[in-house]
Amino acid sequence: MEGITLMHIRRMMIAAAATSSLLLSACGGGAAADPELATPSADAEGALTVWLMDGSQPETVVEAVNAQFKEKYPNVDVTVELQQWAGVQDKLTTSMNSSSAPDVVEIGNSLTAKFADAGLLSDLSDVSDDLGADRWLPGLAPSGELDGERYGVPYYGGVRVVMYNKDHFKEAGVEVPTTLDELEQVAAKLAETKGDKASGYSPFYFPGKFWYGALPFIWAEGGDIAVKDGDEWKGSLDSTESRAGLTRLKNLVDTYSTAPTDGNEVTNWEVFQEDNVGMVMDSWWAPGAVVGANEAFADKVGVFPLPGVQADKTAPAFFGGSDLAVPEKSDSRGLAVEWVKILTSTDIQTQLAKEGGVIPNTEAAFTGHEGNDFLLAADEAAKVSAFTPVSPMWGNVEADSVLPDMLVKIFSGSSSVDDATAEANTKVAEILNG
Repeated sequence: MEGITLMHIRRMMIAAAATSSLLLSACGGGAAADPELATPSADAEGALTVWLMDGSQPETVVEAVNAQFKEKYPNVDVTVELQQWAGVQDKLTTSMNSSSAPDVVEIGNSLTAKFADAGLLSDLSDVSDDLGADRWLPGLAPSGELDGERYGVPYYGGVRVVMYNKDHFKEAGVEVPTTLDELEQVAAKLAETKGDKASGYSPFYFPGKFWYGALPFIWAEGGDIAVKDGDEWKGSLDSTESRAGLTRLKNLVDTYSTAPTDGNEVTNWEVFQEDNVGMVMDSWWAPGAVVGANEAFADKVGVFPLPGVQADKTAPAFFGGSDLAVPEKSDSRGLAVEWVKILTSTDIQTQLAKEGGVIPNTEAAFTGHEGNDFLLAADEAAKVSAFTPVSPMWGNVEADSVLPDMLVKIFSGSSSVDDATAEANTKVAEILNG
């Protein structure tokens, strides 16, 4: 079974930190649709500069894309430059505002709307069908849109899944839960068999600041962070549905988690290896990382998507990842679209899934995960997924730690669910409408 490399883990951690802390500083105004995005003739000449993130894809994938592109456009030279996540947002902002902008860029998908609102990205609405919009996973597609126009093309993504200890499940005589109610029952049985949190055992380990893990509980009950009503964002964290999801999660944390209520999820996969955890939510790469770091867990690790309220539907998973975009100031936008078209095609996405261990942008490419139970479970979670509010201001919500702060107050008991959600709801609306 293929695992996820530690380099990939570090990349994702750095990406998450960068997404949360860095803001753009470009002038406003969205980009208009551009007729120069039309498919160039086969005798087109020139050069194409592509910026991809280091670690996002194996070199073999880039080679395959360039080979197909060269066959179609033999007179065009392609240069792929790998960027580091640290500081990339400032670098992208500077380069895309200049006369030497790259032609294709990879962007963390929670920030695509911000770059688009700054007028730095080409409007790809007219060519979105050619780019395969009808096959994109529904949880990845929204991030590339702003005000009904398409600026980013889903590249790949990742979701959170539940990792469980098979030996502990066997000892407790329980099966993988198919509903959230059953998950609570499994946690109770694990506590009865292996020990409760007072003994140091955690049937369901969940750190207090883990907002990516909390969102599925909100969405499963029909809640949300915020919804747009016309031109105005209205917070939804104080809705009956959102509060129901957070109340359920608080009960799980209060009863079954030994994790610090003010901690984050970065070490979840390491804590799991201490053999004192029955279930823990973590990123799709974590199970492979556990096995790669500790062979003793090769037969102990199991994975399932977080179940929903009903047995026939998993809880929507947050689908983070990357988009591909064409800078507005690119001199080769038509060729750039053709290169993106190849990278996001089903055959290349299948190769990316198989060799890169990520979730591709289309269900048709899930075949690249055949034989890897960990990734197949993540694929199931990805089928029912969701995203944060698509707003150029969303980065400010993350930078202000609105959701982590809300969760810490709830799990520590310093605020009730009602009070904490009311406060966070007001902050979210103020920021998104700012």
